[in-house]
Amino acid sequence: MIRQVLFFCAWLVFILYAWLGAPAGDEGYLRQLVLMNDPEPLLLTVFSLLGIYPIAFGIVLLRHDHARVPAWPFVAGSFMLGAFALIPYFFSSTSAVRPVRTPKGILKFIQKDLFFLSLVGISIFLIVQGFWQGSLEIYLQAFFTSRFVHVMTIDFFVLSLLSIYVIRWDEKKRDTSGTRSWLGVLPVIGLLSYCAISKRGKGE
Repeated sequence: MIRQVLFFCAWLVFILYAWLGAPAGDEGYLRQLVLMNDPEPLLLTVFSLLGIYPIAFGIVLLRHDHARVPAWPFVAGSFMLGAFALIPYFFSSTSAVRPVRTPKGILKFIQKDLFFLSLVGISIFLIVQGFWQGSLEIYLQAFFTSRFVHVMTIDFFVLSLLSIYVIRWDEKKRDTSGTRSWLGVLPVIGLLSYCAISKRGKGE
């Protein structure tokens, strides 16, 4: 019950901040990113990693999708809404009440080594390219003037914090004694690395 209340409060604060606290400006950054109209590399990195994060969370949540409330709608929604869509899943009870509903074919695919290596490789490439070619000064300017960039950045950090919790949650589900939640502090790569390590550990 305490978990549900804490997650609800965090979700509500996040929504209120995005609505009332973020800058009101719109400098066309979203259009640049979607149309690939010479976007700032560091902005492109964060935007792209926000597309990989839902896959990483999906790997963890879908292999435990046995609660009364299905996990897949929240995972699907996170591709568009990020943490706004993922956090509400943890309002509900995530205790097992039925067999895992995720098709075995999907579970098998998302546990393949090549799948993990591809996602980690893409993430590393995006991070290196973003910091090598991007400008932190331009990014900060966009952060303080654009509502989209501001909320996108906060969403990225919220997902990083959520990944720390999800790793601990997964370890508890798998009844393992590992303490790998610290991997969550490594944006995207940490959660993906945990997924790759944990698939060799104790199963459901």
